[in-house]
Amino acid sequence: MGLYGTLIVVAILIYFFRNSIFGKNLETKDDRYNAMRKQRLDELDRLLDKINTRGIDSLTPGERRRLDELSGKK
Repeated sequence: MGLYGTLIVVAILIYFFRNSIFGKNLETKDDRYNAMRKQRLDELDRLLDKINTRGIDSLTPGERRRLDELSGKK
């Protein structure tokens, strides 16, 4: 097996063992989107919980703007 054969074998091995070689925590575009979506939903839940316990008047102007942004009004 010559140089090219060796390189092909190495490339195949790297492909199949890439997670163990380079780490399993390779973040994808979908992972980033889902993390940001979860963060937005958590923030929305926090604001809605505050409204539920203290009323809508307990929100600061900044929280009201953020609630409008998160709910899709703006």
